[in-house]
Amino acid sequence: MVHRSKGCQCEKCSLKSRMADMGEETYRVISRMEEITEQEDRHLAGAKKEIRNELTVIIPENPFPEIEVDAYPPLKFSWLIPKKLAAMAFPRNKENLKFIINQGITHLVTLTAGKKPPVDDIARLRWSEIPIEEFGVPTVEDVKKFIDICKRADKNGEVMGVHCRQGRSRSAVMLACYLVHFHRFMPDEAMNVVRMVRPGSLEWEEQEEAVGKYFMFLTEDNPLKFGVSGEVMEEMIESAREATKKALG
Repeated sequence: MVHRSKGCQCEKCSLKSRMADMGEETYRVISRMEEITEQEDRHLAGAKKEIRNELTVIIPENPFPEIEVDAYPPLKFSWLIPKKLAAMAFPRNKENLKFIINQGITHLVTLTAGKKPPVDDIARLRWSEIPIEEFGVPTVEDVKKFIDICKRADKNGEVMGVHCRQGRSRSAVMLACYLVHFHRFMPDEAMNVVRMVRPGSLEWEEQEEAVGKYFMFLTEDNPLKFGVSGEVMEEMIESAREATKKALG
């Protein structure tokens, strides 16, 4: 929004006007933190919002980019396996990247074709790319590349992060396939865990089919048994939620 009128009455301009009238030394910011609910926004559910006087600030969006901050989370950040694998929406700036580094993540995988996060200035973060077009679905070959990256990362003691644009489609397919490959979940079990940890994920039939295709590839001539108990699934979901809640404060 471009503000051309001195009489603009939007929340941000109104708040800045009052601050100017009162002076910085006398203006007092009263804030409280609340969690965004499914009813408010199912895509942001679980993230934090801060109520600063009359201004609502969605954390992790920085509403005042002119004020430099050290680090804040990218949208839809959450752990799948605490201290092992996390997912998020596109990390747009160095503050987002600093946040994930502060969480212990050392290797970031980008799934967005033609769009790279600002990783070049972040020396402590290793970066890999598996370009998949917007609204595209990972192929078996894409998933195999991701799993191979995860295998090498595990050997090197790296903590993984993965993202697409919103962290709910391409990333969610990779997360479900990760659970199938490394934890021997059945496809439905894996997808249900991802949906519980990251609401709004895996909503398309094509995404479900992508997880199923990787499962078929993995189980062809493979004697290993797949499937876990409900207790294992519940424990994983609770662990992921607790770690995410702690990360987002």
